Amino acid sequence: MSQRLLEVSFPVKEVNVISMYEMANLKMIPKDIKNELTQLLGVEGKGHNLPKVHNIHYYPARIPTSGARAVTLAAVLSTDVDLETFKKAVGFEKLKEHVKLRNELAPLYMVNPDRELVRKLINADPKSITILDPMAGGGSIPLEALRLGFRVITGDSNPISYLLLRATIEFPAKYGKRLFELVLEESKKLIEYAKNELSKYYPDDARGIIYVLGARHTCGGVVPLVKYSQLSKDKGIYYKFETTPDKKVRAKLVKEQPPPITTCPHCKAPISIESLRKDWVRRHKELIDRLLSGDEKVAEEVRDIYIPVAVQVRGGYREVTQDDVDLLVNAAQDLAKIATNGDVLYALPMSEIPKDNEVFKEVRDYGLTHWHYLFNPRQLLVLYKLNKYIRERAGDLVSKYGELGAAVVLYLALAISKTFNYSNILTQWDSGQESINALSTAQYALKKKISLGYDFVDMNIVFPKASLEWAFETDIAESGKYYLTAGGVLPVLRLLAESLEGLWRNGVDAVYLWDSTELSKHLPAKSVDVIHVDPPYYDQHDYSGIMEFFWQILQRALEPVLDQLFPPERIKLGWSPYNSELPRKHEIRGPPPSRVGEYSRFGDRIEAFLREASRVLKDDGLLVMWYTYGKLEGWEELFYRFYNSGYLITRAWQVWSQSPQRFIANVSSAFFTSILIVARPGAEKRILINGYDDPRLIGAIYEASSSSAKALLKQYGFGILREVAVMSIANGLAAVTRFNMMGAADRQSIKASYISMVNKALSVSVNAFLESLAEIKGIKYTPISSMDANSRLYLFLLLLSVIDEKGMYRIPYDIANRLSQIMRANLKALIVKPQSSAITLKSPDDVIRTISKGLIIDALSAIFKIDNVLSKSGSRSAELMTKEFSRDALAYAYYMLELASDKLRPMLKSDAETITRIIGGAL
Repeated sequence: MSQRLLEVSFPVKEVNVISMYEMANLKMIPKDIKNELTQLLGVEGKGHNLPKVHNIHYYPARIPTSGARAVTLAAVLSTDVDLETFKKAVGFEKLKEHVKLRNELAPLYMVNPDRELVRKLINADPKSITILDPMAGGGSIPLEALRLGFRVITGDSNPISYLLLRATIEFPAKYGKRLFELVLEESKKLIEYAKNELSKYYPDDARGIIYVLGARHTCGGVVPLVKYSQLSKDKGIYYKFETTPDKKVRAKLVKEQPPPITTCPHCKAPISIESLRKDWVRRHKELIDRLLSGDEKVAEEVRDIYIPVAVQVRGGYREVTQDDVDLLVNAAQDLAKIATNGDVLYALPMSEIPKDNEVFKEVRDYGLTHWHYLFNPRQLLVLYKLNKYIRERAGDLVSKYGELGAAVVLYLALAISKTFNYSNILTQWDSGQESINALSTAQYALKKKISLGYDFVDMNIVFPKASLEWAFETDIAESGKYYLTAGGVLPVLRLLAESLEGLWRNGVDAVYLWDSTELSKHLPAKSVDVIHVDPPYYDQHDYSGIMEFFWQILQRALEPVLDQLFPPERIKLGWSPYNSELPRKHEIRGPPPSRVGEYSRFGDRIEAFLREASRVLKDDGLLVMWYTYGKLEGWEELFYRFYNSGYLITRAWQVWSQSPQRFIANVSSAFFTSILIVARPGAEKRILINGYDDPRLIGAIYEASSSSAKALLKQYGFGILREVAVMSIANGLAAVTRFNMMGAADRQSIKASYISMVNKALSVSVNAFLESLAEIKGIKYTPISSMDANSRLYLFLLLLSVIDEKGMYRIPYDIANRLSQIMRANLKALIVKPQSSAITLKSPDDVIRTISKGLIIDALSAIFKIDNVLSKSGSRSAELMTKEFSRDALAYAYYMLELASDKLRPMLKSDAETITRIIGGAL
């Protein structure tokens, strides 16, 4: 069994820097990331927007394409390829030229890999190498595998993911430039149709109209339901309401925040916001129902149900006029007229929100039971007209171009769906950014649930350079000036078409809608070289729950081409694309275990996938898994699932899969970004041992942990110490998968023996990590293994800690608590107070004041006393002071000064380097 490069070596820092840049919001990229990327490439460039894959359509939890490409290639290449050659094959040299030529910083995604060099390195046709991603989500992994030239088999259990995989990978690779040109042409036609047909329903100057819900009080007056009345945080613009003689209200723009509305503005009686909100839902539903039954007269009621508070215009806001309100009435009347035609029900999302959709449960419980209730009358009218247009164009396009025509229709529908993420009654106004919070970002991104708010935005679909034009970005795509993109579909499509054209082979590459726990039903045994996957993580995302909203829009628009997009040979689930509900039962999803040692239904599903994966992997095949879950109990379960499925974990790397903003903010988790797990099936190769104190187990754990730490520190230095600690522990845990405990035959005894080995691995890995640091630093004597538990744990946690803006030493609770139990240390003595996520480690000066004994006290006493004498009496007296302390105390003190001087320096009167030199001299 030949080793792969990924099992031995990987340019972690280089790939991570590029990945962080790729995943960042341009306006929020930390300066140090830009500087690191500039230093890495050796050329300077400006930061620009990028035509990222996720601009095609929203999908949760995407990983960086740069990282995906590098990992895939490293999983294929043999260990005789050096890292410089590897980086050239991945595309680093091309990226340097790109940045130099265009003066713009960019990730690997913006250039192709060196496919000729890849072919040379594998000494075979790249299509002879099969890469499988069975849970591909938004498609980063299979996209980059195809760009490398490999055979790609991919799929997902979510139909929208399946469509995105075809739109991102298959169609651009099949049809290339011809596809882009057709979509560009049809996009222009659609935008022109929208301008001609829909402009009459919006104020000419309006980017959007901000509304609040209008309720009816028992006195007959209209009551605006308001939670936040701020329009602009920076400019200090608010709105307040004035009453009118006919018991209505009118919004006025003001510079001071008005008091909250707690009484009826007409009769001054106290109001119940909750009861008025429920009444609003009832009136809103009745209005929509009557309009869709053809009742034009009811259109006038929109004036009281949706209360406009401001019109967003270029550069600011203006107050609402009567004409603005009349336009909404006109739209409602036209919706009622159209409803009599009968086809409105086919073009609008009329299905019921499923009772088991947890994301929209609060919305449904409020009474908004069907998808079409999530729009106001104008939004419904616009959605109807756009969907109807696409449905009518679909017939002509398919008759002329076949599957290519169906592909064109798909991109049009994706842009419409993408637009209505920002145009529904569940959007919210963001006064800080002065923009619309989309349905997917306003609430779902924060709490994974959607609820009815107090305001929403009715976006002007035809406003120039925004809305529909933004969704397509025809002019930017046509010009090829990708750096101007703000998120449109067409710039991405052009880049993909140019990058992928000719790489797809029919009958070789494939996209499926399938269940990843049933792979062996659809793929031959031992047919896959590499399975590279980024699976769901417990219940972090409810993919079906959030994506079901978008499916309603897509399904209605795509109905004439559903058979072309979902041919029977691609569908491996008992599900039809004519079903309004997504097939959520096939998802790998569920809550995490409540504590270390417990296991979950999610884990059962992951284990089922792992067992299926081992059936389709070749004998020397590799499974590579990205895993982003911060809590230690999740990690221990995952490693156990690999173990129980018969895998040997051969390596673990820490890779950055999130934006640098999230990475920097997250100090509450031990594994604060993704770990890349590299594994092979091979239970039969495990070593049989008598107990967890077996020297072979301890030696393997120590070697795996130590070699990982030393290799990374030698390559990148101590600037990534926290990441090195995580990888050191992960590789120590991985070593456990290479052993079986004698006598462990049934599930319970196997689990118990595994837990014993993991406990040993955690303890040994801490020692290995700390001793590796000493070796790299050239510290000749360090009493790590012999020191008391409190002293050893504090030293490890001090190195792992992050100093926050208040100067507090923050550490993840889960790993601190777990290690304290295994090492039998008193965690309470070492922290300020216990918390549920991130906790505060005592600073060194706090420790010496509150703890009475232990090597840590002797060491800190040595540091502070020598510091005091040095500041008062000079070096000679300080050198004499060292004789008062034991060798172990001085060695511990020297270690802290060498490796954690940044944590000690604020407390010292003298220069830390001088104290280090004095103590070092005594040793």
